Amino acid sequence: MNISQIQGIQGSFLQGTKRQTDAESSVSFGNVLQKYIQEANGAVKDFETKSLALAKGEAINLHDVTIAAQKASIAVTLTTQVRDKAVEAYQEIMRMQI
Repeated sequence: MNISQIQGIQGSFLQGTKRQTDAESSVSFGNVLQKYIQEANGAVKDFETKSLALAKGEAINLHDVTIAAQKASIAVTLTTQVRDKAVEAYQEIMRMQI
């Protein structure tokens, strides 16, 4: 049985990948939060549109409405949890003694 030796990787493992500069990688917390809130709002609006179409008797699948309702529910729950954690962090900072 002939087992050949494992050869090492030539060059850098990450060769060819682009490194991000500080300006490219720095995204503010406010921008990320604003983007998420817009996505959550979109999920809620999608549910409202689909449920209204179902109520009007338009041809829409019930499972689409149910899925949209769950997405909206999860988005609202997560948004509430993020808000609660942000308020909790603010209160903790305000309790710190200098």
